Amino acid sequence: MNNVKLWFGVDYYPEHWPVERRGLDVELISGAGFNVVRLAEFAWCRLESSPGKFNFQWLDEVIDLLSVKGVKAVLGTPTAAPPPWLVKAHPDILPVSFQGHKMPPVARRHYCPNNPNYIKASERIVEAMARHYKDNPNVIGYQIDNELSLGDEYCYCEHCVTLFRNWLKNKYGSIDELNKAYGTIFWSHEYRDWDEIHPPTPPFDECNRGLSLDWFRFRSESFVNFLKLQVRILKSISPDKEVTTNLMGLFPGIDYYDLSRSLDFPSWDCYPKFAKAYYDPAWISMLHDATRCMGSGRFWIMELQAGPTDGYAGNPIGVTPDPGELRKWLYQAIAHGAEGGVYFRYRTVCFGKEQYWHGILNHDGEVNRRYLEVKKIGEELKKVGEILVDTQYKSSVGLIFSYDSLWATLIENKYYAKGYHEQVLTAYKGFWSLGINVDVIPPDRDFSNYRVLLTPFLYLTNRSLIERLKSYVESGGLLIATARASVKDEYNRVYSSGLPGGLKELFGLRVTDYTSILLERETRISTQYGSVLASGWLEGLTVTSAQVLGVHEYEWLKGKPAITVNRYGKGYAVYVGSFLTQEMAKLIADKIVERDLVKPPVEFRGEPVELVFKEGRGYKLLFLINHDVKSKTVELNFGKTLEVKSLLKGLNIEGETVKIALNPHDVEILYFKD
Repeated sequence: MNNVKLWFGVDYYPEHWPVERRGLDVELISGAGFNVVRLAEFAWCRLESSPGKFNFQWLDEVIDLLSVKGVKAVLGTPTAAPPPWLVKAHPDILPVSFQGHKMPPVARRHYCPNNPNYIKASERIVEAMARHYKDNPNVIGYQIDNELSLGDEYCYCEHCVTLFRNWLKNKYGSIDELNKAYGTIFWSHEYRDWDEIHPPTPPFDECNRGLSLDWFRFRSESFVNFLKLQVRILKSISPDKEVTTNLMGLFPGIDYYDLSRSLDFPSWDCYPKFAKAYYDPAWISMLHDATRCMGSGRFWIMELQAGPTDGYAGNPIGVTPDPGELRKWLYQAIAHGAEGGVYFRYRTVCFGKEQYWHGILNHDGEVNRRYLEVKKIGEELKKVGEILVDTQYKSSVGLIFSYDSLWATLIENKYYAKGYHEQVLTAYKGFWSLGINVDVIPPDRDFSNYRVLLTPFLYLTNRSLIERLKSYVESGGLLIATARASVKDEYNRVYSSGLPGGLKELFGLRVTDYTSILLERETRISTQYGSVLASGWLEGLTVTSAQVLGVHEYEWLKGKPAITVNRYGKGYAVYVGSFLTQEMAKLIADKIVERDLVKPPVEFRGEPVELVFKEGRGYKLLFLINHDVKSKTVELNFGKTLEVKSLLKGLNIEGETVKIALNPHDVEILYFKD
């Protein structure tokens, strides 16, 4: 994307405001230091007022005005909100709920991604946009659609049902193979023809588990294919312009790792205080790390919270970000590898659904505190932006996020006291709290670069993953798994050979007993390092070759193995026979650090802040982020005397130990060379 290395921007909707306002808007946008805007992702009705009648003049005028000030544009393909004329012409594009009701066209995302008429209309507008802007140097790329999804309802229209049956036919080849994979003999569900198969409906746990899992996979693949058709058009016409789409963290509706393979890089929409006054900064960091790994090291924030959020889905209007939070959130994203940060939105709209989804400016469009804060960020980035983005985030800890495991646990909604996302975050925080970088990766990623591999709640495994995990440990890696590991195969069937499935030899044990316990009912596991809290799920382990590291204190499991380690080839496999608690995750991370398997970037003393380490060409950066409403002082020991430069405060410090004071929501970036 041109020669700019760090993109700093805002989402701008000129179609919402009088033409006379544009000149002032452009002055304020450029005056804040923004060098990019996102435009037009919800403007289909203005871009194509009727089939094949296109009007790009108004958008051209805006792009030209911005370009004079050095501001480039990312254009959204407008397929997230079909215009009324398209629904009128082709009412079959509307999604159909599992109860058989068509979604009314009163909000957005009212389309089926498998509908031929919608696909044809989408291809037409995307191709027209691509051809119109293919030679415009001020359009640097495209965002496809907007937050691709249909939520939990999805679509049960005739196109989706037919495609799902064909999808199953291609996957299994014969109806007998499908019956075998699903175990359809249960409840007398053996099929004799493909048209006897109907998609499962909520509650999904009351349907065949294999069928339900395949339905989740199919609906994810439907959106992946819808994205791919747009990518093909854009790249065939404008191969020099990069293509992204905006994700929603680790949203369960689509396998984002799969989706991102077709993109130049993924983006995501980051709203830390959406519908809540407080949030876990580790969750935001983990989503940054996951998105970066989806993009093989590259990602943007396409929507970064700029004000209080709207009252979506029965939630109250959100709280206003504290002074310093807009700055802190952007630097947190950059620390984790973001190449672009775009605030949502420039000005708060006065009409429509999102009247209270606040932007940088309020409804009146006047300069305010939040605008002055982002202007300060723009001034800082002009000085240090190239240094920040010309670095790499490297990690020796990998954390597997499995969409198959997530979907299988969502199908079994509320079966477990702790959810999949929660267990992944708990494992992540054990290392995050020590300032250790973590990659959040899919199960099919290469594991060989990681000293430590975390697999919390890895509910589903297949033969390939089992062999790759064994190979990883055999070659010298340290694998850490938790309760409910390898319970099921890729068809969502419980392994009949005993648990943990094909990993029994790797861990040197069998799970011979288990029980759920209420979250209010805490228990502990005794280890040589003291006892640690356990909750949610407990497993009794029978060891075959593993060494026992901890035993249960819980009632009838008391004294039975709870945590084990097994030597396998050159490496080790640790099994934790309970769901993770934060206390347990911290103990595991602490002991790994003590054994020098992974190390924090510096020795850290003082009040806790987020530490993120990045490497440039011949220099290193250490981000310090205070997520608290109170000031903090931290002391960093580099282990040797260094010349350290504070990039944001402009201080130069020399010594082995550096003491840094951080105001509430403050950020510091230390620059040094070994």
